Amino acid sequence: MNEIQLTDHLVAHISAGSDYGRYQAKICEDGNFRVYIYAMSLKRLKRKCEKYANRERKAIAYVATLKEES
Repeated sequence: MNEIQLTDHLVAHISAGSDYGRYQAKICEDGNFRVYIYAMSLKRLKRKCEKYANRERKAIAYVATLKEES
């Protein structure tokens, strides 16, 4: 199982699934499970993981701006 560090807290554990030749990524935050992501190619799976990480970064930035405003 390969591991990719997406952000400071998010890690993707990538493995090859046994069914239909697909790949899967187990996204964890500080060791706690968050979500599974599936794709038919490793390149596509890495792209999906990066999109997930970008959404998380945007959400964190949005929450930070809300805290500043209040």
